[in-house]
Amino acid sequence: MILSLSFFIFYPHSTNKIKDINSDKLISGNSDVNNNLESLDKDYYEQEEVFNKELHPMSIEYLRNNNYPGGDFLIKEELRNGSNYKRYIASYVSEGLEINGLLTVPLMEMPEGGFPAVIFVHGYIPPKEYSTINSYPTYQDSLARAGFVSYKPDLRGHDDSEGEAVSAHFSEKYVIDTMNAISYLKNYEAVNKNRLAYWGHSNGGEIGLRVVLLTDDIKAASFWAGVVGSYEDILETYNDDIPFLQNLNIQLIQENNLPSKNNDFWNQLDPYNYLADISAPIELQHATGDDSVPIELSLSLKQALEKNNKVVEYHEYQGDDHNIGQNSSLAWQRTINFFNRHLDY
Repeated sequence: MILSLSFFIFYPHSTNKIKDINSDKLISGNSDVNNNLESLDKDYYEQEEVFNKELHPMSIEYLRNNNYPGGDFLIKEELRNGSNYKRYIASYVSEGLEINGLLTVPLMEMPEGGFPAVIFVHGYIPPKEYSTINSYPTYQDSLARAGFVSYKPDLRGHDDSEGEAVSAHFSEKYVIDTMNAISYLKNYEAVNKNRLAYWGHSNGGEIGLRVVLLTDDIKAASFWAGVVGSYEDILETYNDDIPFLQNLNIQLIQENNLPSKNNDFWNQLDPYNYLADISAPIELQHATGDDSVPIELSLSLKQALEKNNKVVEYHEYQGDDHNIGQNSSLAWQRTINFFNRHLDY
């Protein structure tokens, strides 16, 4: 008798996590076959559990194997309209926490398939000073007026969002919050889920560099003044020029040493070891007068992306600051053009 089987095999060290073995049907009542399938099922879960235990939660592979289920935004408050768009405080759930964010929706007629959308991830602002409504208002306004749906998640522990604030540099939690926000945004009724972009400033660039390695949903990404160097760049080579990373007396480094001393550990976490997997075009904007995040970090990423034959655009602003304040109009026009070009279909 020929048995035709249908099951899955799990390959834990592959980016294609589940491989299908095609067949017709399982003939029930055969104890040998059923026992084999039960054994395979048990091995799958045991192997997955061991695999996850071996990986650090900040590692790219761990984050790739995480679950970001999505759902429907909860509209908590309708705010006064912007110039040509609606504004809402909308929340979503990330690891059981309610995270708020500012959602903007164009007032114009919705195109077929929905509006293009941008997930907007802020840089560091002291969590108690951060405001869902009043932090980055002109930045988000630039995207909203240009016809994008935009969503700026607070991230946990900011303003009235639940949870404890963490370090963007030594924790995976903000990456998880962002990935969950993307899952909700692409499910929003006014959004074309095939036309999603990412915008991040400073720490938001650091988060974004991981996000584009975890999902193909992002079709274009722009990092302004991003903390986008390798771990060796930010913790060693250019560390003296990064004022907010001068205290390296933290548990992660104490337990695992610096990147140059323990490549095996840091390579799991470092996006630079996975740049070949990036599919989204990347825009980098940085100013030479930035005294918070050295421009060398953006230059380092530019060179690494080019080495991997990735699409990257780089814009540099002489003498401007961390916010690219003197050239913000030009910078925004470049970003909007970049998104329109790569989200067009």
